[in-house]
Amino acid sequence: MEILGILLTPVVEISKCLLVPIRQQIGCCFHYHKNVRGLRAEMVELVRIRGAIRNRADEARRKGETIDFTVEEWFKKVDEIESDVKKKLDDHVEDDKRICSSSGCFPDLGSRCRLNEEAIEKMAVVRELQKHGTFSSVSHLGPPPSIDQTLTGCFEPFESTKSAMAQVMAALDNNEVDIIGVFGIGGIGKTTLMMEVAKQAKREQIFDEVVMTTVSHNLHMEKLQTEIAEQLGLKLDETSLFVRALRLATRLKLEKKVLIILDDVWERIELVQVGIPHGAEHCGCKIVVTTRSEDVCNEMDCKSSINVKVLNADDSWKLFKRFAGNIVDSPTLHTVAKKVAQEAGGLPIVLVTLGRALRNKEPLRWSEALKALRTSKHEEIKGMNEKVFSCIKLSFDYIQSEEAKFCFLYCSVFPEDYDISAENLVMYLVGEGFFANLETLDERRNRVHAIIDSLKASCLLLCSEIEGYVKMHDVVRDVAIAIASSDSYGFMIKAGLELRYFPQVENSKSVRRFSLIKSKVYKYPDRMEFPELRALLMQCGQFVVNIPNDFFTGLKALKVLDLKGHSGILPTSIKCLTNLRTLCIHGGSLKQASILGELANLEILSLKQSSLDVFPVEIRRLTNLRVLDLRLRRSHQYSSYDDVTVPPNVISGLRKLEEMYLGKSFTRWEVEELSRRSFANLAEVASLDHLTTLEIHIRDYNCFFVDFISPLQNLMNFKIEVSANTYDSEPSKARRLVVDMRDDSGGLPKRIGSWARVLLKRTEQLHLKNWKGLQNVEQLYEEGFNPLAWLHIFNCGINIICSSTFLRNFVCLEKLTIKSCSECEVVFLSDNHNIEKSMLLCLTSVSFRDLPKLISIWKGIDPYVFQNLEYIAVVKCPKLLKLFTPMYAKLLKRCFKLTSSSFPNSDNRAYGGRSLHVNMMAETFFLY
Repeated sequence: MEILGILLTPVVEISKCLLVPIRQQIGCCFHYHKNVRGLRAEMVELVRIRGAIRNRADEARRKGETIDFTVEEWFKKVDEIESDVKKKLDDHVEDDKRICSSSGCFPDLGSRCRLNEEAIEKMAVVRELQKHGTFSSVSHLGPPPSIDQTLTGCFEPFESTKSAMAQVMAALDNNEVDIIGVFGIGGIGKTTLMMEVAKQAKREQIFDEVVMTTVSHNLHMEKLQTEIAEQLGLKLDETSLFVRALRLATRLKLEKKVLIILDDVWERIELVQVGIPHGAEHCGCKIVVTTRSEDVCNEMDCKSSINVKVLNADDSWKLFKRFAGNIVDSPTLHTVAKKVAQEAGGLPIVLVTLGRALRNKEPLRWSEALKALRTSKHEEIKGMNEKVFSCIKLSFDYIQSEEAKFCFLYCSVFPEDYDISAENLVMYLVGEGFFANLETLDERRNRVHAIIDSLKASCLLLCSEIEGYVKMHDVVRDVAIAIASSDSYGFMIKAGLELRYFPQVENSKSVRRFSLIKSKVYKYPDRMEFPELRALLMQCGQFVVNIPNDFFTGLKALKVLDLKGHSGILPTSIKCLTNLRTLCIHGGSLKQASILGELANLEILSLKQSSLDVFPVEIRRLTNLRVLDLRLRRSHQYSSYDDVTVPPNVISGLRKLEEMYLGKSFTRWEVEELSRRSFANLAEVASLDHLTTLEIHIRDYNCFFVDFISPLQNLMNFKIEVSANTYDSEPSKARRLVVDMRDDSGGLPKRIGSWARVLLKRTEQLHLKNWKGLQNVEQLYEEGFNPLAWLHIFNCGINIICSSTFLRNFVCLEKLTIKSCSECEVVFLSDNHNIEKSMLLCLTSVSFRDLPKLISIWKGIDPYVFQNLEYIAVVKCPKLLKLFTPMYAKLLKRCFKLTSSSFPNSDNRAYGGRSLHVNMMAETFFLY
């Protein structure tokens, strides 16, 4: 038994070792299908859970939210396990097929056991993922999208936009500039331009953060702060604006370089109150302000202001064609399409609106649209009223004062593309009674010019090439006409048209302002019946029809009448206009001018370029007159201006007169006080205490030495010519005094009159001619000529202009001209008095001609005094050998133009009448 036990024991132990794995493998075979079915079921459940979570994630994405990282990782793991499980299950199917196809149908126990273990392992992973798939939230609000992800459409850089964009980018690159202003008319494309600037700045990584927000005309501070904060990923929960500003400023300071674009700004914004640090507080923060008004740029302390201008003709056509389609190049449409595009005046919003409205339309619709544009009937074109009209009207609505609104609307009474005289606007507005709170006409004129400047800054008016004039964009004019024609303003505008019949209206009482400026009216009615009409503007061109005699009878309320260009005889019915304040008759024939005396309330009377046979004594009854313009044209009956004179005691009766323009129309004036006079005395003019502006020609030069009791103390603007001859002077706004002593033999009085001394203190241009007894300008007026900018001396007996001591009285002198003075030897002579180096810093131009005795221009004078000279002309000065000293040549800062000719000893090949650009680095300049 022991031996049997010894033999069986190893066998038993070996059997135990073999039976355990065999039992396990057999067990795997029994549990294998169960575990595979379980894995498949758990995987189905996991996929269901994933689908539900994915639906929540998709919904969150549609809301613009960012999916949590843990959720994204979970999705990734589920996708991986799904792929893995699918592979294992596919292996199970293949194993079953293999077993069934074998002859014995016995499974591979090892393979089944391995697959069973993997199924159990994967099932555990799947259950773990199911457990972690219970997310309370799958997403969160992510950072706002970057500005470079915004859509601006197909941005096309035209010449004007490229220029503006380059200027903005240059300003952004300038460390000295922290606030930049971009201004232009509404609809010009400022917003689109700045969005492109923002995208470029972000793409090129010029700034770490770029923020753009719209302010609009109704500033809401809390909304503005929120919009800026949201783009920075900052949430402002506070209600206090001050605390919100502090939080926003703190966030902005975290960025090294940040750009903030404030779009559509209408008034000054206190950046500190918003929470935008700049300048010393944050040198890396740049602010760009877009606005319709240059004034806002100034109010915002912009270091750089950039004007976005309208498109040129080529770019306008490109933009218009893009929206209207290539059909505009077809022979049937090309001509009318070009004209339609021109009516847009280069304004992008109009070009786009017109292009879209007329796209694929038949030629008839194009012709109708062109007619509507030319007659200012924009409402007939789709989109023009909603987009264009409302855009520009918003600028009009933002005009604060009624005076400014009427000034803007009055600019629409002129034809398209017309140069509008600011002085016409003054006469219209003052005539209607605006600015009644201002005492003087000059104050009212200054107010109108300030309004015009403001309208130009707001891009509602444009600059003209003519000084003192403005223009209005055609589209802006169309909007202005639409506003002006409403019952609120009562304008009827028929300017620049050809009218076979006089315009008719259903309700004449609603018309308060009527414009026929530059219109061809073939026939006027016998009588106008407009009981509420205040302004009638009938400026005409070359086509003139006589106005019926009773035409003005039904216009009792009329205050402004403009008849410029009407050369016919003045209708007698004008005497019925007893409420008239402004009357302009330019180029008319005033054969019955005496009827003007009936217009007792008249304040402005302008008869410029009209013909007058006899000066109407009845004008003395116009005691409310503030402006009198009698710069007449000569009647064919008279050979000279001297034949028409001003009767005595007429001018002196106009006690309220502030401005009088007589020009060369009346040159004969009594100088001495006489008991019996045939024409007016200059003392009458001097007696007008309110006179501030005077333009007059006086034939008798003895008046220059006469004292008046009232020596024109209030006169601030003048053009006075004392001369037996009339000269055609250059147009100028400068205070100008011309004195021509044609018959002077050297025996004239030494002391000039009181009125002349008063005016010399204020004169900006002084012309002295044919005064042989004048040896230097010091004897003319010892107190000096501080405002004097231009001194012209011709054929006088001077030997020097003045001494160095007197130079301090020429601090504003810019131009000096001396011609044909045979005794002149020295221009400026030193009297050993110390000269301040800043005395003649304004002097830039000197001209010396026909001075046979001239030997020195600046004898003994410190060259620093003349260091800003730019132009010197020397002609026929044979004794002038040396022009510059070496020291003076080195001190001059500029190259200037030197003109020299007709020197007896000069080399004509070098100087003969030619203008030479002289290199000022040369040591000396000699004329031999």
